[in-house]
Amino acid sequence: MQHVFVYGTLLFPEILEGLTGRTFSVQKAELYNFKRLRVAEGDYPAIIAAEGESVSGMLVLNVDARSMELLRFYEGEDYDCRKLEVKLKKQSVFAHVFTWNNDPGLLTESDWNLKNFEQHFLQDYIRYVVPETVAEFTKLFS
Repeated sequence: MQHVFVYGTLLFPEILEGLTGRTFSVQKAELYNFKRLRVAEGDYPAIIAAEGESVSGMLVLNVDARSMELLRFYEGEDYDCRKLEVKLKKQSVFAHVFTWNNDPGLLTESDWNLKNFEQHFLQDYIRYVVPETVAEFTKLFS
């Protein structure tokens, strides 16, 4: 089992559980020396290295191999899955983190807005993006 640091759409249990079919324990966590930005042509964020910055998120605990593969598929080719140190309240742990690997020019200068996503895009993700992702993953890998 492995841990995953999430900082964007996967912060919503409806998306994480919808993709994996599982409920996970989570803890608040912080990733240092990275910053979160909105993808310019998207409704989701990316993180890039940025000395002195930090990203707040959640540490998803004990993610099984199949769920990890589904999350990699969901994140797509624009993200690398890297093992990085994240800070919890009283300790640091290593976790898988999806970091942007595409052109930084495709990112805005502003942070992704969680509340805006929740108000304007979450229901579409629950209704369309999640089931379509699971169906495509199942078709390709079952």
